[in-house]
Amino acid sequence: MASTFSSKQYKWPDLSVVVGGRILEGITVVEYAEKREKDFLYGRGSKPHRVVSGNASYEGKISIWQSELEAMTRDAPNNDILLLEMEIIIAYVPSDGGQIVTDILKGVEFTEVKKGMTQGDKNMIVELPIIFTDVKRQQ
Repeated sequence: MASTFSSKQYKWPDLSVVVGGRILEGITVVEYAEKREKDFLYGRGSKPHRVVSGNASYEGKISIWQSELEAMTRDAPNNDILLLEMEIIIAYVPSDGGQIVTDILKGVEFTEVKKGMTQGDKNMIVELPIIFTDVKRQQ
């Protein structure tokens, strides 16, 4: 039987992240996860009869240069990015012509903004935790 999938891997240079309609040049980390509550269903006996599921939740983070944060802050209501709601588009576009994969995070909001630097730092990287309402995979 012939293989119908490609095992080519995506690299960091293949990644583009769009926030607020703008590709982030100063992004150093993107991470996002979908979770679903799961538990055992018990009945007769001491072993579970099946696994049942509950609510879904979505969270992640991006890490960006301070200059990217300041640009977002300027455009945010009351200069507060914690008031923003947006989509984040993550596109994996391999330079070798492989399959393009685009994931869209819906209803994204930042949950925390924390700035800091350490002696000797050449620039500031700001980690922004996110929560969102859905992820549309392979759009």
